[in-house]
Amino acid sequence: MSTNKLFITGGTGYIGGSVLDGISKQFPNIRITALLRAPPAEFKARYPNVEIVQGDFDAFGVIEKSAEDADIVIHAGDHNHRGCAAAILSGLRKKTTPSFLIHLTGTGCISDEREQTWEGNYNSYVWNDVAEIQQIYDLPDTAKHHVMDKEIMNASNELIHTACVCPPNIYGQSTAVGNRATFLIPEFVRVAIEKKEAFYLGRGENIRAVTHIDDVVDLFVILVGQALQGGGAAQWGKEGFYFAVSGEVKWIDAAEAVNNIGVRQGWLPADSKAVSWTEAQVDESFNVPHLPKLALYLWGSNSRADSARARKLGWKPHGPSFWDSLEEDVSVVVKRLRN
Repeated sequence: MSTNKLFITGGTGYIGGSVLDGISKQFPNIRITALLRAPPAEFKARYPNVEIVQGDFDAFGVIEKSAEDADIVIHAGDHNHRGCAAAILSGLRKKTTPSFLIHLTGTGCISDEREQTWEGNYNSYVWNDVAEIQQIYDLPDTAKHHVMDKEIMNASNELIHTACVCPPNIYGQSTAVGNRATFLIPEFVRVAIEKKEAFYLGRGENIRAVTHIDDVVDLFVILVGQALQGGGAAQWGKEGFYFAVSGEVKWIDAAEAVNNIGVRQGWLPADSKAVSWTEAQVDESFNVPHLPKLALYLWGSNSRADSARARKLGWKPHGPSFWDSLEEDVSVVVKRLRN
């Protein structure tokens, strides 16, 4: 490409901040612009060469102009924000040179929550992003994130090349500036401390796909590298959908492991055991008004995927396992809650 200019949203978020950090290290010559609502001093000190444009996800004009000026856009902010995505696409459509949009989404789209009877049952189905790309494209609009994902897929044309990166629940500590935690373990630990017990839904046999934050960053780095080659070996548009799954966790096993950590660390009673909760108990444990049944989705549904397309590009997860990271992830949450 004639110039290497990249625009990123979500640059102080758990995922977006980690991606920005990884991109800046891997491609030191790329010119990065970041959309930030209120740039922290730490960000400016760590990334003196990153240009900051101030605005939130509703700053249509700012986002549109930044996208128009970029060769590559990474949308790692609120991936369900229609206005932000519309502004990015509007800016890219004004360009007369090729551009690339890499959009963060998530495996909520293929969760079995729409068919769940909320008994914590095992589901053997594993989605494949190569063999089942048409089925992924044809998911119902009620599937999490899918309306936005499909808009991004459909925006691809001769000049605009789009990709969706679809990680599952992410674990591990980010070293980037800003938010350094995610939902799965932090919120579970918060609820376990509040209720004084670790829990699972029903039989607890539901399976969650998981990936370490460093491995998610690696896939973004690979795709940016392909974009810098004019597209490279990567697939874009409708076929440009990449699961980023490195492992799986049965939730009863996770609950028992967190329980054991809680007992060792002293924030659960010495005789504590992980216990089965009802649908109502789980649902009421984590209430986010604009995300109904989030707790049931996180801790009670199955969400399983095979990252076939990413592997074809050479993606090889190497981050610590979920189990190797769990004690640190739990400890960080407990410390934050006590401060």
